Amino acid sequence: MIEQLKALEERLYSVQQEYLLAKERHEFLAQYDLYEEWKQLKKQQSELKSQLGLN
Repeated sequence: MIEQLKALEERLYSVQQEYLLAKERHEFLAQYDLYEEWKQLKKQQSELKSQLGLN
């Protein structure tokens, strides 16, 4: 499960970087999609951390 958390955190970092790039380029639809994915990943990260007792 720790490997799953690490993979999730890597994806979260990647999405954050893509979001910042889209924001810089004023790509509003991409920003929205990436922000929604970012929120979902944060939720999954929180759930995984609570399952592992890391919160």
